[in-house]
Formats: sequence, structure tokens, C-alpha cells
Amino acid sequence: MKNVLNPKWIFIINTLPIVVLFFLFAGEFNIIKSLLNEENLYLWKTFGLTLGILELLNFGYALYLTIKKQSVSVWYGVAALLLYIPFLYLYGYHIDEIFPSSIPQWMMSGNIIVYVGTFLMPTLAYSLFVLVYHFTSDAKEHQSWKNFLIAFIIPVAGYLFSQIILPLWRLNSGIFGIHSLLILIIVGTLAFLFFIVRAVYVLAIKKATVLQQYQFAWKIPITIVLPLIGLAVNNGLLFNKFETTDSGIFGNFTNYWFYILAFFNGVFLCLPNLENKMYRVFLFLGRSLTFAYTFYFFLVFLPFLPISVVAIIAIGSGFLMLTPLLLFVLHINELSKDFSFLKSCFSKRAIWATFFLGFLVLPLLISISYLKDKIVLDEALNYLYSPNFSKSYAIDKGSLQITLNTIKKQKERNGDFIFGTQTPYLSAYFNWLVLNNLTVSDAKINTIENVFFGTTSFQINRDRIQNESVKITNIASKSTFDKKQNAWKSWIDLEITNTSENTWFSEYATTIDLPEGAWISDYYLFVGKKKEMGILAEKKSAMWVFSNIRNENKDPCILYYQSANKVAFRVFPFAKNEVRRTGIEILHKEPITFKIDNKTVKLVNNEENIIKENNTSDAVIYVSSKQKQSLKKVQRKPYFHFLVDVSKAKRKYSPQFINRIEAALISNPNLAQNAKISFVNSYIKTISLNKDWKQTYKNQIFEGGFYLDRAVRTALFKTYKTQKATYPVLIVVTDSLQKAVLDKDFSDLKCAFPESDFFFDLTQNEELQPHSLVSNPVEQIKDSAKLAFNQSVLEYKTGNQTFYLPNNNQASIVLKKDIFKLDTNEIKPKNWQSGLMMQGKWYSQSLHPEISDNEWLNLVKYSFISKVMTPVTSYLVVENEAQKAILKKKQEQVLANNKALDLGEEVQRMSEPNLLILISLLGIVLWYSTRVKFRMLK
Repeated sequence: MKNVLNPKWIFIINTLPIVVLFFLFAGEFNIIKSLLNEENLYLWKTFGLTLGILELLNFGYALYLTIKKQSVSVWYGVAALLLYIPFLYLYGYHIDEIFPSSIPQWMMSGNIIVYVGTFLMPTLAYSLFVLVYHFTSDAKEHQSWKNFLIAFIIPVAGYLFSQIILPLWRLNSGIFGIHSLLILIIVGTLAFLFFIVRAVYVLAIKKATVLQQYQFAWKIPITIVLPLIGLAVNNGLLFNKFETTDSGIFGNFTNYWFYILAFFNGVFLCLPNLENKMYRVFLFLGRSLTFAYTFYFFLVFLPFLPISVVAIIAIGSGFLMLTPLLLFVLHINELSKDFSFLKSCFSKRAIWATFFLGFLVLPLLISISYLKDKIVLDEALNYLYSPNFSKSYAIDKGSLQITLNTIKKQKERNGDFIFGTQTPYLSAYFNWLVLNNLTVSDAKINTIENVFFGTTSFQINRDRIQNESVKITNIASKSTFDKKQNAWKSWIDLEITNTSENTWFSEYATTIDLPEGAWISDYYLFVGKKKEMGILAEKKSAMWVFSNIRNENKDPCILYYQSANKVAFRVFPFAKNEVRRTGIEILHKEPITFKIDNKTVKLVNNEENIIKENNTSDAVIYVSSKQKQSLKKVQRKPYFHFLVDVSKAKRKYSPQFINRIEAALISNPNLAQNAKISFVNSYIKTISLNKDWKQTYKNQIFEGGFYLDRAVRTALFKTYKTQKATYPVLIVVTDSLQKAVLDKDFSDLKCAFPESDFFFDLTQNEELQPHSLVSNPVEQIKDSAKLAFNQSVLEYKTGNQTFYLPNNNQASIVLKKDIFKLDTNEIKPKNWQSGLMMQGKWYSQSLHPEISDNEWLNLVKYSFISKVMTPVTSYLVVENEAQKAILKKKQEQVLANNKALDLGEEVQRMSEPNLLILISLLGIVLWYSTRVKFRMLK
């Protein structure tokens, strides 16, 4: 144990944790500083400066000793305890002023409040070890039983104090009484830990020869029995006190590997140290490997050591909290013996290399397991959100199920004592390595499970935001023609009134169907009398911030795309009878008319300044409504494309589905020519509807969910790519369209269905029920007139390419190239042509989602440069600098990670509890409970 006096330990247990602590607090301070008053700021500076000075003193002292090749003095242990304990105490006392309740919890990452206790606890533990070593000299004979006795007396005295003295304590009604009680708890805990560590040290080191023949009698209980009992108690397997299954008092240790490793760790420590070279090499390897297990639990329970006395007094099994400490001391002792024996056979460098390699085995295996989870999850997310419609996929469903189960457990935060279903440190490591500290939302997990397994885990509550009492009471618009870019800039000024008589806050929410070629380029909202301009931000970050601000009844407002041209518009909150003013700027090329709620907005009443020429580039063409009037009308030949449900448990419907298809073919012989059929579950298999189609159908594997979204998108993509004089009429064949995986519309692929916006559900009655491709696809459209298949389209030719456009009075956008590059220099602020190019980019990645990971980042960048909102950005109004700071932080986090990951339902990290908070909590609870008992006895 003499190695504990090496000053290099101070760099590891003090300098490094405090540097990390400063880094974490600096990030939080930069966000919340605008919400702190002068008193709060004074405390931040005082505690920060004090901790910085303490850290520099430690660093300077360690550096001096290292240069002088001296050992750590006993006075360091004394000084560290006398300095850091008051620091932690005062930090706990002022915690409400350092983090005032006025700061929203969602602005602070994880349990930032308890980080101080977590990161300073190693210094306190190290100081204790230094004192133990210095006060257990070789020159004096020490009795381990005396130290055990003193350690035993301390919790007994604490219990008697709580039962006899505490009820009579007259100072407990004031702040002095509480301070005195907590100081007694701290002093008693330090004394208890000193004597228990000293007893183990004397037992393992000083009395090793005497106890060698009785080693199994004391080693087996400490290294095997107590760890297994501790796991069982924590997991609720013994006494059934906590009734936990996937959670525990101090975290989720239910995985069977914890029990296996606890057993083998104990076995390696109990095996005798024989004088055999190969045997000791094997034993050293085994002990090095399981030391990672011992070290892990030592770290986990290190912050809880200060409450061990209180826990022993309050809970009979509280002594189990000391097991990791005892095990840690014994494990180091056994490794030291192995090292002493092996250094006569091998070089120190080889022994240290062997130790580190063995120590890293378990962390490496855990990392490999997590990386496998990451690979499987990324494959599933890419298949769902960044697929290549021309490629076949094969996802490992077994591994995916395991990965999803792990993610769901990591997301849970139940009401158990401290960690709930989280595994200390390992959960944080999983979230960092697999999810990059983001999450997979419940809705996405439902989608993944529905696609691959045909089941869901979560009940998703829809956000009912429309309030009928909040309406637009006035609309004014002003349009200005910009000759430089040959386009219009129009401001729409809105006055919105809450007509409700109740005192609850209301919200205005609607959608705006923007015409093709029109883009939002600015926004404002009056917050009180101040006109706040909108911030253009990445969409997911903006929506996350909006949702959290809204939950506080503050002043957010947001604009974002729900689909290709449909924009959601939300303003919150509205007090009783409140009138609010807001405005939206729109860039457009020609006169446009659209609706906001039931109000018609017409921008530009004359056409004298409108440029008539075709607006084109090498990749994107804008075809105006005027230009479309001169295009040739043609009729393409339709054909049936059946999308048949072959998901889990649907084999029994096969005869029915076959009959329906045959009836549809007989009723519509013209559409039967060149017909296709796709068999749809997690994947899609498409064949021509030839004479063998029934046999192919019967040979399908019925599994997973009915992934109708992918089937429709694949069919539309292939239709667009061919640009033939034929087009598919999509017919869905299933027992329930409501059960299909169909979460959004297909308006981003509208270039692929110019004839009609409809697909059809082939019902039990062999009828074709129409559904919309551009709005709420699951809902039936009750309009039989839409069943005609003779719609004409407009033929647009450019070069040797032919495109088919909808025959309507609206503009269209044509992609001359599916995939094209866009130079950043082509993007100009508030420029209509830039908006056109970005819209083309959006349609490009809708056709080719496999490029969307990179193009998503580019689109966000282009949007920021141009100030034009796109489907990947959002205009958001917030009311203070802290909200802007957290928006910036979350935006950076999102843009640095997989676009399919989410901010919502964020998993908290670093849940390790603060020393003083826990001492205070348990001390006060103990004081209160004994006082109640005393009153009852009266």
C-alpha cells in the first residue's frame, strides 16, 4: 500500500476530475448565466475561484513532490479533508442559490447539480488512504480487531444517539441544530471509514502470515458471499423489500454477468498463492481481468461511502455498501503479492503490460458489444430513414431486438431510490458510444418494432394543440418586387385574438399550404411591446426547445415544415382575451393565393413586373403556371400495382386477398395489362403479375410488419426513374390499413404521381376505397368520382428528357438531374433562386434518401446562408438569451450526429449522487423519523 503515497496519484484523482468538472460547469454557466442575479453570479465566481485555487495547490504540490521524488505527506491527507469537506458542505448549503429554482430543469444537462460531490469524492477517499497508511506504521504492533471494534461502535453509538439523545435535542428547531447534526454525521462517517479501512489493511498486510492458514474463512465471505448477497439485495431478490425486477436501489445490476463475474472474481482472489511460475501467471491474469469488475463497483459505491454509517443505522443491510471497499483493498493486496513474486521471473515492464491488457479485457468486451448494438441500430435507422430504393436489405432481426431492448432500458427512469433502471457509468457509456448522447424517440422505436416485428412498445399521445377560441382577426399584406432577382418579397402581418373567457393559456395552431415556388424568408412576433425576429435553426433543435418552453407557459412561436409544402404555424401562449401580432415574409416568383385557416391570402394583384422567361439551371427548372398553359396534354396508360400484406399472422388471409385481386382484375381488364404485384412485410418483393404469381404469393414468409410506406415510396421512385408513358395505380390489399406502417404522406414525391393524388384500398367487398397520397394517407376519402383513371397530364420536354407535370393552374418544379451538386457560392441571402435550388435539393434527397445524411447537413447550411426556411430548418421566436444559448447547444449536438437520432426523451447522464446532498437527506430523514417516534411514545 506504500504506492499510495506516490504523488502522481494526485494528478489522477484530483487534477483530472476537477478539470473535467470545470469543463462541465463552464458549459452550463454559458447557457444559464443570463438568468442569474448578482447574488447567484457571486456564488458561482466564489466557488469556482475557490475550487480553482484548491486544484492549483494540489497540482503544484504533486508536481513539486514528483520533481523532488518525495512521497505524499500525512499533512496532505489532513489538509485535503479539512479543505474539501467544508467546500462540499457549503456547496450543498448554497445549492439553491447556485442553481436557483427559476432556471428550467430542461436547460441543464443531466444531474449537473450533483457533479461536484461525484468528482471530488476520489480526493476524499485518497486522503483517507493516506491517513490510514501513515497512522499504521511498521514500528508499532496494530490489532485489527480493535479497529473493527471501534468501527462497530460508531454506528451503534449513532443508533443510540438517534433513539435517545436526538429526541431530546433542543437545537434541532433552528439552522444551527441542523448544521450541528450534519457535522456530527460527517465526523462519525470519517471516523468509521478510517477504522474500517485500517482494520482491513492490518488484516490483509500486517497479519497476512498469521491468517494465511485461515484465509478461506475470511476471504470467501468478503470476496464471494457478500458481493452475491449485495447484488441480490440490490435487485430485490432477497427480503423482497424493494420488489424490483429491472431496477435496483443503486442501479440496474440484474444482468446475469454481474453474478458470474462476482463469483469468478471471488474464486481468483481465494485461490492460494502457490510458488509455481505458470500457476501464478495464470492467477495474475485472472485477477487482472476481474480487477476491472472490482474497480467498477468501487467507483460506483465510492460516492455512497460517506452515508454508510447512516445506512447501517437506518437499514440493517447497509453494511453491504462497504463490500466494494473491502474487496478493492483485498484485490490490490493480492495483485501486489503476484507482482512481487513474478518480478523475479519477468521484467516489470512485461508484468505491467500484462496487467493492463488483462484489465482492459472487460471494458473492451463491453465496448465491442455496444459497438455491435450501434452497427445494428444504424443499419435499421438507415433502412427506415436513409434507404436506397434500388437496394435489397437484410437486417439481423435477432440482434436488433436485443439492441432495442437495451435502448428501452437505458431510456427508463422509474421511481426507484437512486438509479432505477440505469446501470451506473455503463448506461452513460452506452448512451455516448451508441447514441452519441441523443436518443431514439418512443415513436421511432414503435416504428422500428412495427416494421421488423409487427409489434409496438409505447402508447404515443398525440399533441392536441388546436384551440378553437384562438383565431386570426386581421390580415394585411404588402408585396415588393425585387428587380435584381426578378421575384417578389411579401410580408403577411397577422393579428390573432383569443376569444376564450377562461383563464387557461391558449395556443394558436394551424397549417399553411404554400404554393410551389414560395418560401418563408423571415418571421417576427411581438413579445409584449418588443418585436422579436425569428431565429432560423435546425428543425429538431427548434422543436425540442419550443416544446420545453411551451411547457413553462412562456413565449415561444414556431414555423416548420410538416411535409413538402405544408407549414405548421404555432403561437403560444394566449391569455384571456389577448391579442398578439406576428408576421411572415414570403419569397415568390408569381402571384400566389393560399389559405391560413379559413382566411384567403392573395399576394400580388397585378402582373406588370412578373418575368415571363423560364427559370432554370443545370439541375432545377421552375415551370410557372402561365408557362404550363402552353404545354401539350397527354394521357398515360395506367396499370394496377398491388401491394399485398404478407406481414406476421396474415397467411390466413391469403385466399381472401387472392379473390379480391382476381375480382379487381376482372372488373378492370384495361388496368390488368402489365400489372405488378409487391409482397410487403418488413421488405418488399415485386414481380410482374404473371400466371405464377399465386404460387409466389404462397411461398412468401409471413413475418414482421406491413411496411406500406416503403412499398409506396419504392413504387413511386421506380415510376419516376423510368418516365414512361405508363403509370401505376397503387392498390393496397390488407385486412386493415390502420395497422400498416404509414406514418406520413408522400407529398415530397409528388413529382412521381402527376395524374392523381390517390392510392386505393381493396376492401372485403372488392371495392376500391380512395386514400390521399399527400394528406393523411390512412384516412379514407369518400368521393367515388375520383375512381376515374383517364386523367391527362402535361408533357414537358427539355433536351432529350421528357417529364410529366400535373394538369393544373399551379407552378411545378422539375429536376433535370436526380442528384446534383450545389455550390455554396450560389446561395444568396433572401434570394428566390437560392430557394428554388434548395427545394430541388430537398426533392433530390427525397428520391434518393441514401444521400440524405450528407445533404441534410448541406441543406441546413444553405438555409442558414440564405435565411430561407427549408424542410430541415425552422423559424423560432424565443424570449431570452438563455433560450437562445440552449438552442445553439442542442443544434450543434444534433448536427454532429446521425440525423435519425432524436433530442426528445433525452436520457439523463451521470446520475452519481452528491456527497452532501445524500448526507443531508438521510441525516434529516433519520432525525425526523426518530423525533416522530419520540412524540408517539409520549
